[in-house]
Amino acid sequence: MFNGALMSLFTLILVSFLVSGCNSDDTTTSSLSPELEKGKQIVEGRCFACHAQSINGAPIVGNKKMWQKRATQGKAVLVEHAINGFGLMPAKGGFTDLSDEEIGFAVGYMLSQVEQ
Repeated sequence: MFNGALMSLFTLILVSFLVSGCNSDDTTTSSLSPELEKGKQIVEGRCFACHAQSINGAPIVGNKKMWQKRATQGKAVLVEHAINGFGLMPAKGGFTDLSDEEIGFAVGYMLSQVEQ
């Protein structure tokens, strides 16, 4: 009787692992363009320190209300602000190793999160 219960438990555990593997997030594909995907990686790796918490008034990624006035200025103006610094934001957010193109990708990604 003990062996039957043990075998049932083992089978239940095995089936649970197999079923949970079917829903793994590892197989999801991104619907972002290559430029937005690059921007997302930059934002998540460099910009979130300020843009996730509104440090020094930085607009939070995805917060439409905080981005509303900024977005109406257009991407070119926002990229220029990000490259050269604006208000309390230092040039390139302090990451001077980023290229102007990479800054453009990051700004493009942040704008894409409020244009949806």
